[in-house]
Amino acid sequence: MKSRELFLPAFFAVLAAAAAPAADAAESSAAQFLKLGFGARALGMGEAYAAVADDAAALHYNPAGLAPGYGQGGRSAAFSHAWHIQDMGISQAAYVARPWGLSVTYFSAGELEGRAPVTGALTGNFTASDIAVSAGYGLALGRLKAGAAVKYIGQKIKDSSASAFAADAGLLYGLDGVPLTFGVSVSNFGTKIKFDEDSFPLPLVCRAGAAYRLDKTLLALQLDLPNDDGASLRLGAEYAPAAGVRLRLGYKTSSSADKDAILGKELGGAGSGVSNLYGFFAGLGLIYRDFSLDYALTPYGELGNAHRFSFAFRFE
Repeated sequence: MKSRELFLPAFFAVLAAAAAPAADAAESSAAQFLKLGFGARALGMGEAYAAVADDAAALHYNPAGLAPGYGQGGRSAAFSHAWHIQDMGISQAAYVARPWGLSVTYFSAGELEGRAPVTGALTGNFTASDIAVSAGYGLALGRLKAGAAVKYIGQKIKDSSASAFAADAGLLYGLDGVPLTFGVSVSNFGTKIKFDEDSFPLPLVCRAGAAYRLDKTLLALQLDLPNDDGASLRLGAEYAPAAGVRLRLGYKTSSSADKDAILGKELGGAGSGVSNLYGFFAGLGLIYRDFSLDYALTPYGELGNAHRFSFAFRFE
């Protein structure tokens, strides 16, 4: 077996060893908008995307997807917007010309109500926003694909601002003669965000997954190991019932305590409706020639539902 083929299982072992203590010692992290995913296709599949990463979302989930010969050929551009919960919004754009890729994510928390720390008196409304700019590169080493990206992260809350720099890295490995791909990635490994005298780490996450492609079906499985929460398992599926149509479903596991908090059960929240299907994802994709339009629905319990739309096109 060639040395590069030995590299993948070795990377899996290093990844697990590095992520395990981080997951056990979970701590609060900043720049939470980095955990909101990229694009509607990946969201519709429950973000089980580290072993898929064949479009512009590779910059977010696994930059190895930028490698030449992987995914669809030619250059591509993608734009995405989400009407998120509580008047929040996230807009994204990406451009891929393999082996290079560039993406921008802008998050707005909308208008927030300000109050004095001691008395609780109203002090006037303020805004908060975040931005991330990422540039990545991928290369092919036979069936093994590798990639890395660098990222600038900026946050602004009222009159305070902070920034950080981070790196992402990943690998993809496709079996010979079997439509099975393995993927591993590490995202948001970088400096801390510092507001005044307080510093917070970025939401580091290690992903390991597999994707199996049939004629009309794509199935994906992924394990997430974040530094600010417990491990979670993600499942995703994409089905093509007709030419130009894609149906998607996804699921993410979460602890019962987290789920109860999101659903508002501790406060007597209702237990019915689509918004209470927290942990489930659904999506629809329409493709016409080199153009695609995607939609994803993400329920957030008592907070409502998030709707994300994406538009992408390929060109030579």
